[in-house]
Amino acid sequence: MQWIASFRLLFHSFFASLNIFLVIFLIASAYSDMISPEKYILFAYLGLIFPVLLVINICFFIYWIILKKWLMIFILTLTFAACWIPFSNYCPFHIKTEILPQDNMIKILSYNVMSFAYKNHTKESPNKIIQYIADSDADIVCLQEYMVSERANLMNSKDVANALPMYPYIAEIIFSSPKKRYKYGLAVLSRFPITKSRKIDISSAYNGASVHEINVKGKNIVVFNNHLESFKLTAEDRSRYSDVIMHGNLESFDDLRSSIRQKLGQTFRIRARQAEIIADEIRKMNGYYTVVCGDFNDTPISYVHRTIQGPLADAYAESGFGLGISYNQNFFLFRIDYILHSPSMLPYNCRIDTRVKLSDHYPIHCYLKLY
Repeated sequence: MQWIASFRLLFHSFFASLNIFLVIFLIASAYSDMISPEKYILFAYLGLIFPVLLVINICFFIYWIILKKWLMIFILTLTFAACWIPFSNYCPFHIKTEILPQDNMIKILSYNVMSFAYKNHTKESPNKIIQYIADSDADIVCLQEYMVSERANLMNSKDVANALPMYPYIAEIIFSSPKKRYKYGLAVLSRFPITKSRKIDISSAYNGASVHEINVKGKNIVVFNNHLESFKLTAEDRSRYSDVIMHGNLESFDDLRSSIRQKLGQTFRIRARQAEIIADEIRKMNGYYTVVCGDFNDTPISYVHRTIQGPLADAYAESGFGLGISYNQNFFLFRIDYILHSPSMLPYNCRIDTRVKLSDHYPIHCYLKLY
């Protein structure tokens, strides 16, 4: 019947228009990391929803294949090709190298330890995070949310040194002591001599960055350890987010949207400035061997990641497999922990250890061959 054909045509035309709209958003999302949040905040939000936009467009692609709509298939094919590099950085697929080179190889571990889960370490009751680090066989370890205290039930600097004798060189960078008996910051542990260490001022009370020079068998390795500004979502915010994801609660969504809008925009801008400071420090150091580790609190498609990475390589994008989700709480399913390195190094088997749910972050580790 004529009206059925007209309705079908109208329906497909609406879907085609909607799909074109979403194609534009997908491309804008894929390259949103080129725009500073201080200029246009919308692009920071677009970067967050890249995987959602990608999945929706894939669903449309399947829909158009079923209907044999070749023009839309062609448009989406070109779109996926244009987004291939951002996608492959976001979700790489590299098979594990079973036999690693032996010469000039070091293992790097980066781990947001969540204040060692607020537990001490004793022979009778070992701290599992400390035990994981001890068993990791890493040569250099970068820790974020490193906290030591003189309180009996918490770790202190001496406890860390005694529990990890395989790391005779430890550099603590303390940038916040909100309470008298607590010291909070970053730490780098190394099997090799740490010859220099200093704090990088990124203008934050609870987050920070540091740079270290490590002598690895005569080679000077410049290591940056970073913990950038978090969104500072409250427990109530996270609970609302979980409620929306699990149950589609619209009332929780309205409350969450108002709260998050205020926090996200400001934090995106703060992190952008912090990333620019760190990138400038990386350029100034100009190390032939440079490693940048840490919790960036932002996704692989973000101005923060692009700015800090600069000419460096992302070890996970180069040798990892899958989405590499590194934050494990409240359905915030993103990779926000990184190991970056200079072109003078070749990465092998960069992995995020999802077996280890001891902190709110999973540890990330990688082998780097020095040329």
